[in-house]
Amino acid sequence: MSELNKIHPIPLDILEEIQSNDLTPTPSQPTHKKSWLIPVLYKFQKYSAYSFLSFIGIHLTSVIVVPILPITPTIKQDVFSMTKAVFHSIPLYETAFIYGSSLVHIISGVTLRIIRTYQKHIDKRKKKHKKKISTYNMNDSIQIKDDDDDIGLGGISNIFGLGYKKSWISQTFGISPLQFSGYLLLPLVAFHYFKFRLSPLLIEGDSSLINLDYITYVVNLRNPTFNLLALSGLIWTATYHTVNGLLKLNKKFNKNWKRFGLAMINIVGSLGMLSIYYFKIDSDIINLGGYLDKTFSNYLNTFWI
Repeated sequence: MSELNKIHPIPLDILEEIQSNDLTPTPSQPTHKKSWLIPVLYKFQKYSAYSFLSFIGIHLTSVIVVPILPITPTIKQDVFSMTKAVFHSIPLYETAFIYGSSLVHIISGVTLRIIRTYQKHIDKRKKKHKKKISTYNMNDSIQIKDDDDDIGLGGISNIFGLGYKKSWISQTFGISPLQFSGYLLLPLVAFHYFKFRLSPLLIEGDSSLINLDYITYVVNLRNPTFNLLALSGLIWTATYHTVNGLLKLNKKFNKNWKRFGLAMINIVGSLGMLSIYYFKIDSDIINLGGYLDKTFSNYLNTFWI
């Protein structure tokens, strides 16, 4: 019963015309070949994602998982310092696996979007003669498949076995939830990079003093509410994009995998919120007269953001 969907009746003469068009190819149906560039760009996007994933795993472990464990602050700081050493000490790791892979992923994704949009525009022009027929088929849900990008991970309706619906994002913006989360990540990641990496580099020439305590300063001193929202948005959006993207890259489209993806997103996101909460309430470490306090305050107050 969970797979039943409400349908809209179609007049028999229109139904016969639809079936006739489905069975008999017409000259107006799209006949262009897919661009050879698409599979190449797809591979670039796939393997750049896997490269960047190594950084995400290490970084999230040090700033989300370890900080909420019942261990001493010294051990937490040591773990964070070791992960920083991996990024900054291994030759070309930061350049290739962080900056390089992320740029390749973004450029290939945007290029794929442009090519597919152009192809859809060509197809739409060739299908104008079917416009009258398509207006009678109002039941979009019966055409939705497990691998349809427009449904994302299926949402609440998938959790309760009510089938799939096109997401609000797809209907409103004309892009898939995965693409939308990718575009949304750009300003969030840029702000995070500026706050935690670029700002110290511009002021002191390196970011060696950045540790877990700096997160506490960020969420408690200047613009604390905005910084809390920025970190929270980054965690949820990055988790969704990573999980949904990995499922798509590995062709895991069925409803059970989608439910697994939703579960992982909520688990990681909830752990992230718990970690932020711990950083927020740990305000007693802020020493208004210490060297680190002056340095961190300088990082936060030098620039208007």
